[in-house]
Amino acid sequence: MSPKVLTEGELLFWFHSHDALNEDRASVHIGKGSQDDYNDPKIWLEPEIEVARSGRTLKRHELNRALKVVKQNYTFLLEEWHEYKIRASRGTISS
Repeated sequence: MSPKVLTEGELLFWFHSHDALNEDRASVHIGKGSQDDYNDPKIWLEPEIEVARSGRTLKRHELNRALKVVKQNYTFLLEEWHEYKIRASRGTISS
């Protein structure tokens, strides 16, 4: 299971090991009550915050709320992402 890094109400913010191993840009996925690799939205954290994929699990107002949470926790999420990417490159996380 990919690690959950933040919760806000029903929203779960998590990193995906595939992203950490294969992408140069930091990103976070947002689920509602659970993590769904294929249907959850994905947000780029760099070079700026933007929706990479809107997914199917959140309604527009929930995605907008998630974007606000990402902005409020930007520094924390980015630091956690880079630590997670280092662990992934060392093989100390599971897919």
